[in-house]
Amino acid sequence: MQTFDIRPTLGVGPIRFGMTRDDVRELIGPHDGDGDEEREWYLEDLAIDFNADGKVAFIELAGSENFRALLDGECLHELDADSAVAHVKKLASFDPNGPEPGYTYIFPKLQLSLWRPVVPDASQDPDDPTGRTFEAVGVGPVGYFVQNSG
Repeated sequence: MQTFDIRPTLGVGPIRFGMTRDDVRELIGPHDGDGDEEREWYLEDLAIDFNADGKVAFIELAGSENFRALLDGECLHELDADSAVAHVKKLASFDPNGPEPGYTYIFPKLQLSLWRPVVPDASQDPDDPTGRTFEAVGVGPVGYFVQNSG
């Protein structure tokens, strides 16, 4: 299993913001065949958004059996949601006024987001893992979340 370090504002693993599609494919192989002009999927759970110039503009990582993505030594997909937020908060604070409170946490200084589809509550079956961890970690270049918020 591959391990990628999340490098806030720079990229993930060998992928850097501003690289071309060809650069990405040379580093991690062909895309999965699913995608459009703006987004391509790699290694089943790694989505890369490209800007109009065909350069890496945003990277989104889902929990995966094909790779682990680490931020400061921790895989955010493997931590429970509260622990993941606490881990990232050691590096920077999140925007308390961000969209979808509880579902999405945006850390502007890091240009990093955490997302889950539901926020578990007392009525959720204790054996149901949905929402107990974050399903997506997003990483953007400097200014991404300022330009793309609200």
